Amino acid sequence: MEELNWPLLLFVAVSFWNMLGTGVFGFMINPPLALFYLQGLNTTPVHAHAALFGVYGFLALGFTLLVLRYIRPHYRLHQGLMMTAFWGLNAGLALMIFSSLLPIGFIQFHASVSQGLWYVRSEEFMQQPLLQTLRWVRTFGDVVFIVGAVSAALQVVLGLPGRTPAFTEKAGLPIPGG
Repeated sequence: MEELNWPLLLFVAVSFWNMLGTGVFGFMINPPLALFYLQGLNTTPVHAHAALFGVYGFLALGFTLLVLRYIRPHYRLHQGLMMTAFWGLNAGLALMIFSSLLPIGFIQFHASVSQGLWYVRSEEFMQQPLLQTLRWVRTFGDVVFIVGAVSAALQVVLGLPGRTPAFTEKAGLPIPGG
């Protein structure tokens, strides 16, 4: 069961991001009254990032690791790479959403309700120092996410047949044909 630990954790991440991205953030922007004030603001990418990568990205990565287990049954996933990948992708996605996209979306929503959607989309509003700073803050989440993505990609590449020998857990010896 240990060899399925990381794919199963990725499927748990799918459930979490499905609840948050599709459920909470999707419901936040899709009711008719909210849609009138929120259409096309930064609340839409909040829903999109959490629902698309959070659900389909983690689902694809989990299935990729399951296929890797099928192709190379004796191959053991590198725990350090997988931990970096799993937590880097989750933390990076959360940082992108909660440190930049969602705060900008709430600021835009407030301005949309109080002054109008035309103002929210104007250059005068979008170039405010606070919004520029929040857009730059997103870089931290992006970097954490990229580290997780590179770790996941490296794990998959290392697991491809013919790339590296598979190792047994106990002896650390290569398995012939693995």
